[in-house]
Amino acid sequence: MNPMTDLGLRFVRRPGPGGRAANLAALGATAVVAMLVTFLIAGTLGLTHRADRIGWRTSDDADAKTAVGVIHEVKDLVNGKPVLRYDLAVTNEQRNAQLAPPPGLPHTPKPGEVFVSPAVAKLWSSDASSDLSKRFGLARPTGEISSAGLSSPDELVIIRGASPQLPGLTAKYHPKYLANWHGSDLPERIAILLALVAFGVALVLFPLLSLVGQAAGVAAKRRERRLAALRLAGATRGQVLRLSAVEQAVIGFAGAVAGLIGYTVLSPLIARIPIGGGHWYLHDLTVSWWVVLVVLVAVPVLSVISAMIGLGRVSITPLGVVRGQTRKATSALRLGLLVIGPVMLGILGTGGALLPIVIGVGMAALAVRIVGPWAVQVIGKLLARTAKGPVVLLAGRRLADDPKGAFRPVAALVLSGFVTGFLALFMPYGLSGDGTDTAFHLYPDQGQTVAVVNDARAKLAEAGIKGEVTSQAQSVTIVVPGVADREKVRTVLYDVVPDVVPLTDAEKDEHEAGMLLDLRLGVALLLGLVFITGAASTAAGAVGTALDQAAPAKALRRSGVPLKVIERSARLAAVVPVVGVGLPVVGFGAFCGLVFSGGHPLTQGNSGLLLLSGQVVVGLVLVAVAGAAGAPVLRKASAG
Repeated sequence: MNPMTDLGLRFVRRPGPGGRAANLAALGATAVVAMLVTFLIAGTLGLTHRADRIGWRTSDDADAKTAVGVIHEVKDLVNGKPVLRYDLAVTNEQRNAQLAPPPGLPHTPKPGEVFVSPAVAKLWSSDASSDLSKRFGLARPTGEISSAGLSSPDELVIIRGASPQLPGLTAKYHPKYLANWHGSDLPERIAILLALVAFGVALVLFPLLSLVGQAAGVAAKRRERRLAALRLAGATRGQVLRLSAVEQAVIGFAGAVAGLIGYTVLSPLIARIPIGGGHWYLHDLTVSWWVVLVVLVAVPVLSVISAMIGLGRVSITPLGVVRGQTRKATSALRLGLLVIGPVMLGILGTGGALLPIVIGVGMAALAVRIVGPWAVQVIGKLLARTAKGPVVLLAGRRLADDPKGAFRPVAALVLSGFVTGFLALFMPYGLSGDGTDTAFHLYPDQGQTVAVVNDARAKLAEAGIKGEVTSQAQSVTIVVPGVADREKVRTVLYDVVPDVVPLTDAEKDEHEAGMLLDLRLGVALLLGLVFITGAASTAAGAVGTALDQAAPAKALRRSGVPLKVIERSARLAAVVPVVGVGLPVVGFGAFCGLVFSGGHPLTQGNSGLLLLSGQVVVGLVLVAVAGAAGAPVLRKASAG
């Protein structure tokens, strides 16, 4: 074995004073990175697995002459719950006999047969049974759709066999013609979710990379001095980097394994997240062997790269490290980077292509990450110049001397401010309707209005329901006395217009609510990922900073500076970047969101303000908790 490899492994096994705490902090941070990366990959693949099972319902890959069948989607409502009904007709029996049936079905439904998902089957056996039986003329459904044909265990879907002549399936209604029963088109809702996932990855990417850098940079100064000593003893630049790479790779690999185990343990809980129309099948979120391989390789490699970048100073100027020379000041020219992202987003707008938008958001987040240390340095100098006591003076000098080191532990938290500020302008509040309307609107074919009105009046009278039926041009409006009669009215009028189920405006909103709920839940999940990243980064940073500051703190204590002063200055140095940089970054994120939306944000009510307030509170709490976690380490490491 190469001597430097052996020495690197030895440093992992026997890390020296303070090294065990640093390695554990780095391992924990790396495990969080691996777990979040696995979640993002598995979630994206899970959505595509859903689409693979139900894509055939929305496929339109043939014409009327060559299609094996035709399908039409109808929005229905059962017992107050939105249900999708698909009318399906075979148009080529010979080809149908040669093909496998639609996913999840034992055979292609014949006219009059009704297959339902297990969730609808439960409704059929509950209070809604009488309505469903009357609507479809069946005491119970023909059969259940298996998991092979559903997007989620909770999906409410009905597939009804019909004849090709049924209204809605004829050419004038523009139905979808199917080349086979296994089309792979991407359903609209899943397509939007995948676009949101890509958008979210761009937002969470830099906090995640900051956490990787934080994990690799824990106790950076301790490692710098150790490796600088080796260089001064005769080790070459390559040997020093090899040693550090081995040490970091081992910790990164162990963290990746821990992250994969953590994800596997949490998978049943993750599967309970109701997004995209329901909970998840656990197998959709189970990672395959190649995902495990990617995580086991990518996470250690990223850790090693981050460590190598951080050790660039050692490989070039080991004497500078040993002498404790301050780092080169960061340049104000970096402020120019803040312009690129907003300009891109302003030009593209919400109607732009996804990839350029993702790049624009990424550029804005990258600018925050690069400008952050400069801002910390400016604030540190200001504090040092205006200090009237030792606490502020020590904190200011530390920020001014090593702004990158001071910004690194809170970088993920500060970037979460950018994400929150951006998303605060895209918080859909709710539905326009209040769910209490009692007016159904139907739009019959030309020339059918009078027949529909007469039919509706006759069926309402036969059922003993008082209702007012009026018509205007090609629309028919049915108003019933109370909300309680809506389900009954729907059942009575179910086939008055065969390709349309009677729905009120509020009930139509119920169908649209699914996408709004996905948006809200997606925002909450994204912020959750960002806050987890920020918490892990801040905690690991607190331990690393405490270890890095152990030597100067020990010298200060020997010179008579009270420990309380040292700890208060350390806490102040941790809070200042979050408040002094984080709050302006929240505003920058909101500005980018405003530019992106063209001055028309989606947020309604106080949801955006509550989100911003919550971000500030969570950020300060995380810093306080991290400060509490780092204090014992600093106290112990600086003793003696």
